[in-house]
Amino acid sequence: MSEPTDRQEDGEAGGVPAPSVHMVDLAVTAVIVALCAFLFWDTTGFERVPASLAQNVQPTMFPRLLLAVIVLMALFLPFEHVQKKVHGIDLDSARSDWVRPITYVTGLVLLGVVIAIPWLGTFVAMVVACALLPVLWGERRWWLVAVYAIAFPVGITLVFVAGLEVNFEPGIAGHLFR
Repeated sequence: MSEPTDRQEDGEAGGVPAPSVHMVDLAVTAVIVALCAFLFWDTTGFERVPASLAQNVQPTMFPRLLLAVIVLMALFLPFEHVQKKVHGIDLDSARSDWVRPITYVTGLVLLGVVIAIPWLGTFVAMVVACALLPVLWGERRWWLVAVYAIAFPVGITLVFVAGLEVNFEPGIAGHLFR
């Protein structure tokens, strides 16, 4: 039997190096980038707000910044398998498992919260999401859920409303923030 080559020692069968680009992840990246490009284009239809009413940023600024960050992160997806393989993690074997039902339930709960934002308001919707999701995922330390469900929305509200002067959807609790 011959001595294993460096490539064979790295876990590659027959000494064939792994491709540097994972094709499934490349397809996922292409879909994400295309969706972000469409949404970025959609922001070109936003009305321009006079500087005196812009609340420090134009309405297009935050969505475009968020989309740019999503695209930047997505660009790393096709190369992630190389870094994971160095640490002994095979992404393809982990992907053979079915998506757990809690994933779909989480998506439906978040969709329901987003749909309720015009009625609940941004702050109350954040409290509801921060209270429901940990319990849905199995957290049973009620005191910790309560602290998180209040502290996180208060922190986000302080940063965006008080710090950045961004108006949140008022909803049913809107009179509390005037």
